[in-house]
Amino acid sequence: MSRKDKYHELVKNALIQEGWIITHDPYAFDTIPQLSTDLGAERTIAAERAGEKIAVEVKSFLNVSQVVDLERAIGQYELYRHLLKRQETERKLYLAVPSYAFEGVFKTPVGQLAMEEFGLKIIVFDILGGTLVWKTP
Repeated sequence: MSRKDKYHELVKNALIQEGWIITHDPYAFDTIPQLSTDLGAERTIAAERAGEKIAVEVKSFLNVSQVVDLERAIGQYELYRHLLKRQETERKLYLAVPSYAFEGVFKTPVGQLAMEEFGLKIIVFDILGGTLVWKTP
């Protein structure tokens, strides 16, 4: 089991504030060796819709190179996305990143290409306010 990301609790609390119920902390995959995303959450959107379920992988982007962090995050995201597709198809995977990383590497042409080509679902969080800023559909 990997250790929790620096902003794990911040993202978890921000999701709770947004009305999500944390169902897994961490969300474990049925694999050998044991792999897991940071969080599993769900919430009921409205009476006319079924519940929405997500798994969240939190990344800090604290290394000197945000491009290297992006490369690592994409690899992990892709592996987890495929595992999740086999284990629980209705749960969608999100990559939670701090606003400084989104404004930095994700707004560059390489970041835009990565989001488009890999279909990254992103949750952006504010490390100072402890809130979710933005989420892709």
